[in-house]
Amino acid sequence: MPTPWITAVEPHQGFNDEPALVATPSGDVFVAWISYRDGADALVIARYSHEDDRFLKQGEWVVLGGAGTYLLDLDAAAAEAGAHFVFAREIDGNWDIYSVSAGAGGPTRPIRIATGPESQIKPAAAWHDGTLFVAWESSADSKRRIYSASLRDGLVTEHALVSPDSPSNYGPSVAADRHGRVSVSWHGYVDHNYDVYLRQRSPSGEWEEVRRLTSSPGIDRHARLLAHDDDLWVVYEHARMEGYHVGRTNERHLVAAMVTPRGLDAPPDYWNSSPLAKNRSEAASAAIDSRGRLWIAYMQPREPRGGWRAQVVGYTGQDWIGPRTLSQRRSMDRPAALAVKGDRLLLAFQADNFSDTWSQSDPDFTDTARSQILLASVDSGQAPPAAPSMGLTALEEPAEPFDPALLHAQYGEDGETPSIEYNGERFFLYYGELHEHSDISICNRCGDQSLDEEYQCRRDINRLDFVAMTDHGYNIVPYLWNYSAKMVRANHDVGRLVTFLGEEWTSSFEDYDQERPWGYYGHRNLIFADPYFPKWWSAYNGDSPADLWDELRGMKADFVQIPHQLADTGNVPVDWDYADEEAQPVAEIFQHRGSYEYAGAPRHAIRATGQPGSYIQDAWARGLKIGVIASPDHGGGLGKAAVWAREKTRAAILEAIRARRTFGTTAARIQVDFRVNGHLMGEVVGGGGPVKVTANVRSPQPIKAIEICRSNEFVYSTSPGGSVASIEFVDQQPLDGQSFYYLRVTQDDGEIAWSSPVWIED
Repeated sequence: MPTPWITAVEPHQGFNDEPALVATPSGDVFVAWISYRDGADALVIARYSHEDDRFLKQGEWVVLGGAGTYLLDLDAAAAEAGAHFVFAREIDGNWDIYSVSAGAGGPTRPIRIATGPESQIKPAAAWHDGTLFVAWESSADSKRRIYSASLRDGLVTEHALVSPDSPSNYGPSVAADRHGRVSVSWHGYVDHNYDVYLRQRSPSGEWEEVRRLTSSPGIDRHARLLAHDDDLWVVYEHARMEGYHVGRTNERHLVAAMVTPRGLDAPPDYWNSSPLAKNRSEAASAAIDSRGRLWIAYMQPREPRGGWRAQVVGYTGQDWIGPRTLSQRRSMDRPAALAVKGDRLLLAFQADNFSDTWSQSDPDFTDTARSQILLASVDSGQAPPAAPSMGLTALEEPAEPFDPALLHAQYGEDGETPSIEYNGERFFLYYGELHEHSDISICNRCGDQSLDEEYQCRRDINRLDFVAMTDHGYNIVPYLWNYSAKMVRANHDVGRLVTFLGEEWTSSFEDYDQERPWGYYGHRNLIFADPYFPKWWSAYNGDSPADLWDELRGMKADFVQIPHQLADTGNVPVDWDYADEEAQPVAEIFQHRGSYEYAGAPRHAIRATGQPGSYIQDAWARGLKIGVIASPDHGGGLGKAAVWAREKTRAAILEAIRARRTFGTTAARIQVDFRVNGHLMGEVVGGGGPVKVTANVRSPQPIKAIEICRSNEFVYSTSPGGSVASIEFVDQQPLDGQSFYYLRVTQDDGEIAWSSPVWIED
């Protein structure tokens, strides 16, 4: 294929993302995108004519915008003389689905397709004979389901539930063939595995049974349907994870196949012949040209952290064409919109000026961050012609075991939610994580998943009750903070998954002195109660933690901050001179790098100092009252924060954290009810006389040891052997003055849980 011709949508305004593009039979090209301008989203639509390899703008309109406008998930369908765009819009905390049409004279007023108190997001659109067919994802009843409806002459039909009554169905795609047969695909989580599903509606309006299109161990997701004549194609992503690192993928490949009555047919020897399978590929869009050739646009990572580049490949039915790189400009992991116009492939994709180095540390970068929408025109006329038939064979799916599915039961992820009675109240045990990164964080952006993918895996594989994604503050720009907050709100499922807006306040390791040979302050995760909180912080501005706390309190922010990698020399050991029981009530005792309990502790972090000073026991030795949690940090399921809370809400979980009714585990869903003189973990109580310590422990694997530590000295140990244990220890000779007690549980397989202490003061 010849070199693509690239142009940028001009004039450039705002930070632009999520492009959609269609070419109409009348010859017009419509492009739409979401533009972040002046602290709010705007929906922009432009009409182009296209001559040879050039796009000529004929008009541009801002359909929606202004303060308080929040938009997501733009998709498009071409009509006979115009275009239809569908998107999710949030109003007063409620995400709904809308459609807007555009013709030569500009756009019409948006029409609401779906509404409800739950999230309605990720719409997909297809057009046939005057009817717009729409499918979307809904969180009704705290289940993620797929719904469909159609729009004709301004009237919306009754919504149809397309997916089965399983709790986790995501990311629909919709296509309509020339006979009016409508197909909807999505990916769902069943039997500890993500697979692609399909349901079809006859031209007479009857829905057939759900079909499971894939069954490979691993993650099959992000299906995109393409109807051409009587054929239906699907392009989806097959991803894999190593061990229990469910926050990142070590493998991603696109699969292109035709849907047949017996299953999926693909090009022969697909896993060895297709450039999509031989090289990492993701974020697909597809089209078939008038000569019957299949074209797929996709994103390829510039590993390890250089963002993505847009590429396109073709398939003639006999040979693969390409791949051809559209542009060397860095992009985010977003699908490139693709349409066919004669012998031209027309594409729209996003490109930005983000760094591809570890640290985007310039404090002024947020003022200069830019993202454009680029248009590409590729001449496909010189490509090899299509073969008489597509020459497909039955797709042989990968059969390698999926590690997270195998470990899911070992770690006890399907356990019920226990509760306890305490002081006349009932508390429930919720598991979550408050430290994880997405592809926004540049340090591992091509390995970590997108925000939406991260939420899905936490909701399903780990079955967490709460989660905060904490991308590095120095990698965040205004658009990405707004986008992160939107994803927090769109992924919050009442009663199922509580999502928090957060960031990692990553202190500088560029400044050193004799007192601080590894740098200043230490890393801390900042968690907000308000999912609309307007500001984030980069520690590269030179502020101390105390400066940050003062500013947050001046804003009347509802927040907690949590130190992590406490004694790690690979980053910055925490400085315990900065302590605040309200602002910083707990610390991260463990993450996937290891334990920061004390120097030489079991599962000691590999890059920890090995010298006292920054471990959690060092904080306690200084008299600091700080509880413990664990969280993964690029590790997926390797680290859990556990809280005893009154209910599963943001307010109740933050209250439990501030009260230090918390403990941390390495990965296993160990249950710990730890009390001292009848007082629950995290409390400060009066002393006098013997100290009675009790604990009830339940674990998914046999318990090797339960240990009680008094003021950093282990004074009791037992080996229950089973998976349920109750212990009682009476300290007949407690220490004078202030002391504290905490619990450590170790399973036979090496998984550990640590309780927050109870402090005793005379």
